[in-house]
Amino acid sequence: MRTGALRPEEGQMQTGELTYGAAPEMVAELVSLAWSTFVGSEIGRVDDEVATTDVMCSSISIHGPWSATLLLYCQQQVATASTASVLGMDPAEVEQGDVRDIMGELANIIGGNLKGAVSDDNAAWKLSLPVVSDGMQTVPGSKLTTQLAFIGPWGLIGCQIREHE
Repeated sequence: MRTGALRPEEGQMQTGELTYGAAPEMVAELVSLAWSTFVGSEIGRVDDEVATTDVMCSSISIHGPWSATLLLYCQQQVATASTASVLGMDPAEVEQGDVRDIMGELANIIGGNLKGAVSDDNAAWKLSLPVVSDGMQTVPGSKLTTQLAFIGPWGLIGCQIREHE
């Protein structure tokens, strides 16, 4: 077993069944750390369900002995306010391209840290480039294994891990 990987205990999974990768608690820690460090605001985990309509979604895929896609999503106004915080601007001054860049960078930070946590020296691991879209993304043929929700100063943020071949 890899030293960086965390295995869930009985009853900890929220959806699906983990086959190899990261426990939800570890994913939650990585999302919270990236958000507080990069965006500069604290977020807390909640049991709410984050709407998947009218969202901006960023994703990044990890490939190795375990393959999964991380999806990070929030309402457009949450993404805009978060971008304004990162750039030190008023939300009204933020351009859509900046929002896409920041959402992509958040997925990249979280995905890179997740890859580091689950990988070992005995296998080749790869991280894709982030993909950012207006609207929720789908990962055909994947299985939802982790779904998390967070609340921050501007609203709800969702994160999913979808395992795939």
